[in-house]
Amino acid sequence: MTTQNYILYRTAAFMYQPGYAYTQGATPFVPAAQVSSPVGAVVGTQQMASLTGVTAPDGFAYALDADGRYPPGSIYTPSTEYTLSGNSAATAGTALTLTLTPDNDGPGTDTTVTLSDGNAGGTFSADTVTFNGCTNTARTVTYTPKAAGSVTISATNTGGLTNPASLSVAVAAATA
Repeated sequence: MTTQNYILYRTAAFMYQPGYAYTQGATPFVPAAQVSSPVGAVVGTQQMASLTGVTAPDGFAYALDADGRYPPGSIYTPSTEYTLSGNSAATAGTALTLTLTPDNDGPGTDTTVTLSDGNAGGTFSADTVTFNGCTNTARTVTYTPKAAGSVTISATNTGGLTNPASLSVAVAAATA
């Protein structure tokens, strides 16, 4: 059985209310609540084969940290979305570079992104890319449009991230 490093981090801040004292008849000053441990604080690491059957306590979540980048005491902010960028003009038969980038510190688990050109007939160097858990590394692929016209490139993912807006590409005919 292969194990991987998972972190347990806070999804809700841990707060406390400082005590206060006052004399009878005086109006007490009640101090504001204090944050003892903020959202995103990593409180522990654990080696596990998977999260199957594992439930995090209220106010916490697990994230796959295969590279061990988040020790206890560090802050991890999970991705909520990712971007798709590339040139909006291309030439038929010529590769165009596309970049996919997760926000924040990366998704909480390995997340597969699938690309599509809406059946326009072009080819991707890879039609899927994977964002590794707790890693916000951009991934690049190339797209080679088949023919002149307008192509819409879209992306969907398996990790529950908000998908980016589609990329519209105006494709010029190849020169002879």
